[in-house]
Amino acid sequence: MTRLPMVIVATSLCMVAACTTSPPTPAPDESSAGWQPVPQAVPDDDEEDEEGFIEICVTKNTRVRVGYRGCDDARPGVTWYFLPMDARVPAVGSTAKRGSVKKPQTDEILRAPAKGGKGEDVGIADVEDRVEVCVVRTTRIRVSDSRCEHHRKGYGWYYIRIDGRVPAVGKQAEGGSFRKPYAEAYRARRKGGDAARAAIDYEDPDEEEEEEEYCTTTIDGECVATNRCTQTLDGVCTDSGDNSSEPRRTCSQVFVNKHWTRHCRP
Repeated sequence: MTRLPMVIVATSLCMVAACTTSPPTPAPDESSAGWQPVPQAVPDDDEEDEEGFIEICVTKNTRVRVGYRGCDDARPGVTWYFLPMDARVPAVGSTAKRGSVKKPQTDEILRAPAKGGKGEDVGIADVEDRVEVCVVRTTRIRVSDSRCEHHRKGYGWYYIRIDGRVPAVGKQAEGGSFRKPYAEAYRARRKGGDAARAAIDYEDPDEEEEEEEYCTTTIDGECVATNRCTQTLDGVCTDSGDNSSEPRRTCSQVFVNKHWTRHCRP
């Protein structure tokens, strides 16, 4: 029996089955008016929650927690230790675990009370403004700012809270920290003093601006009462409302020798 070629057999089978195979659909032409690109999901880094940490001070060899003052003043034998927010913060005197001496790359770093506890429950934000002074690292004696500006060896910036006290040049700085703050830092005047007043270009939000005094009543062109006056007699202020202990006197303006004169009775 003669065998038909395979091509003929395949063609016959396709005819019997009424093959309707369509050619592959061409890729859309990007230049056509109806073509639109498929939107791609782009990860948004801002939507990711930044993990917070708790910073404590520990001894280098044993990781036993100590007070913050040792690390703030960069004393030997101690180091900063960073715990994730979900870790338990040890109390002062206890050993720290689950942390690292490497500073994390985040701005959300809190402190914790001496008693410790769950990080997210006991975290304290240290965001007060600071005043920065240049000091000798070993003694914290304040020197000229230029030594820190030029990164001279043995000197460093020391940051004092805005509600603290700034030493004059030549005096020892106390109560601050070598740790760069997480808030603003201001330069200080050489003479030191109250930090809020010694800070250059610092505006205290709690300090009310003193009301400027202006004249409210005049006689013959001379001011006899101001906006701070609460009571006048014949156009002359008799009560300034400042609770002064000075005895009050009854005063009036009298016309003597062709001009007005203030006359007061004891």
